[in-house]
Amino acid sequence: MKIGIFGLPLTGKTTIFSLLTNKPYDNAYKNEAEERVAIVRDERVDKLTQLYKPKKTIYTTLNFIDIPSYDPQADRKEKNRILQTIQNVDALILVVRAFKSPSIPWPERAETPLKQLDLLRTEMIVRDLEIIENKLERLEEQSKKKKLTSEEKALVALLNKLKETLENNEFIAKTELSELEKKLVSPFAFFTLKPVVVVVNIDEEQMKSNDYPMKKDLIEICRRENFAYMEICGKIEADLVEIESTDEKELFMKEFGIEKSGIDRLSKVVYDHVGLITFFTVGEDEVRAWTITKGTTMKKAAGKIHSDLERGFIKAEVMNYADLIRFGNETEVKKNGLWRLAGKDEIVKDGDILTIRSNA
Repeated sequence: MKIGIFGLPLTGKTTIFSLLTNKPYDNAYKNEAEERVAIVRDERVDKLTQLYKPKKTIYTTLNFIDIPSYDPQADRKEKNRILQTIQNVDALILVVRAFKSPSIPWPERAETPLKQLDLLRTEMIVRDLEIIENKLERLEEQSKKKKLTSEEKALVALLNKLKETLENNEFIAKTELSELEKKLVSPFAFFTLKPVVVVVNIDEEQMKSNDYPMKKDLIEICRRENFAYMEICGKIEADLVEIESTDEKELFMKEFGIEKSGIDRLSKVVYDHVGLITFFTVGEDEVRAWTITKGTTMKKAAGKIHSDLERGFIKAEVMNYADLIRFGNETEVKKNGLWRLAGKDEIVKDGDILTIRSNA
């Protein structure tokens, strides 16, 4: 799963990327995209490790891509170069800035998070419109030489429908698409069809007051657009990373009313909004977390572990993390009737602990 981090200059986008991927922020301007793998911290993995005391513990990961800052004043060639980076990401984090700083100017003509989000939205819509118009032109030229196939005719009708949506300043994601329509549009990798998480980078005072200018308006836009929303204070998160003592870290978090770090919360928001869940495999050798999409079957989940397990799938032994923690061990889970065998077409739930029976 690749998550692109997109934003205007001077919004703290790269700071958040550095924190997510646990790498030092070097403050250097980057003209190319940078991809890093981030470990997704999950306290359930920690508790399972305490329970099984395995030789190895493996957390799940996400790939984050720091997209170069997007300058609305740049020429179209430069804009397209940066936008091209977004083509292959599965979801987008849009970073907008609310924090105030006398030493860091606001992005040009975007001195509020609302204006920054509007600029990013507009650029994504314009890009998708260009893609649609270019494809429709090519299909029109093609129709003059030979008759379009039934699939091409269906594509023309669909693209015209989506064009109308975009011209009304709406994201394609708000259009209901059939399974066939989803298949037809998948090669285009439309920006406005990707899941979006809006992250507002706030300062310490805004965090304490739980407010910043036009906050309600921004939240309403995110609700209307079906964007996930969260706030993060890049400065505080950076300070947290530097504190080595657990006690000092807890005191620091208590001072700001923080229960969980913003970076941990952001990973959870991304998971929920993109439609990801976690299942576990456990034992003396290894405790491991696995990421799958909601609705994945037991057989497909087995394939995530190893293709041989999917091919030779017989049954899955299943218990849930919450039940295991509540009863303390597998024996008690079984005694209470909460351990079961699942067939290949049953759906995996978040927190399921699987042992795959396979003849492979």
